[in-house]
Amino acid sequence: MLACSGVGPPGKPVVFGDQTNIVIWDEANLMEHFIRNASFKSGADDFGFIAPTPGKPELQEASTQAFYTLAALGPQTASRFGGGFGGAYPVEKVRVIQEADVAGYHAATLWSLDAHAINDWMNAHGYVSTPEVEQWAERYCKRGWYLTAFKVIDKSKSAASTGTIRMSFHTTKPFNPFYVPKTNIPINGGGTLRVYFVSVGNYEARIGNGQIWQMPQWIAPISEETSALLAKQVNLPAGAIPAYAQVETFVDNNFPRPAADDIYFYKRRSPESPLKQSSALLLPLLVGVGIIFVSKRRR
Repeated sequence: MLACSGVGPPGKPVVFGDQTNIVIWDEANLMEHFIRNASFKSGADDFGFIAPTPGKPELQEASTQAFYTLAALGPQTASRFGGGFGGAYPVEKVRVIQEADVAGYHAATLWSLDAHAINDWMNAHGYVSTPEVEQWAERYCKRGWYLTAFKVIDKSKSAASTGTIRMSFHTTKPFNPFYVPKTNIPINGGGTLRVYFVSVGNYEARIGNGQIWQMPQWIAPISEETSALLAKQVNLPAGAIPAYAQVETFVDNNFPRPAADDIYFYKRRSPESPLKQSSALLLPLLVGVGIIFVSKRRR
């Protein structure tokens, strides 16, 4: 899946600043809980974001304290994080799946196989879309994914950050948005993307299914007490975070930047110990010796 897209009036692009995300992966239930805290800039008074997900998302407000809870598990130099996400009437070919007011913003989840229809819906509802945004949305529409539009209005600032929002959805593999339209990339370089990946076992992060994105800067176990606190902070039931989970922390100091796909997390296979490998080789040998021994006795 590609990253979220910022949308705003012509000549006043929305660009990303620093961003910190939490990805909680429940492998047993194929459920991802995605929590984002991001900052963005625009000269427009009225702008917003589109966030794609492979399944219909549940939208809930979350506490920014969740980021501090996970940061505290790592080295004392663990860094700060940035700040969010970024009247629904259906245009033809666009289904409005749900609408909700969450964290002070209006969200509408859309579904369509036609990116041009999504573009028309955006323009009809105060999001002045662009060909780049339509091209960005086309990949998701072809996959049958959902697009959730978050309406952000700030009349007093050129920089803003939304409240912290949790999006929970079913997926066969966990991911973090990474690809953005070129109009969302700052001319003078990007900021920092930090991802706290909470799961059971060790994972590696790749762009699409290809190159390694980053190696984790640090890994720490999550105690039962911390797990309960984190669940409360992101507005989840206590048992939603898997038992024996850990956090792997990935950092990219050049975000956003051109990329062909999003970040996906793949479970790393633990290499077999030398003792286990030796046992595996020894067993057939012993069986063979036993067969020879029995055969000789019978003769």
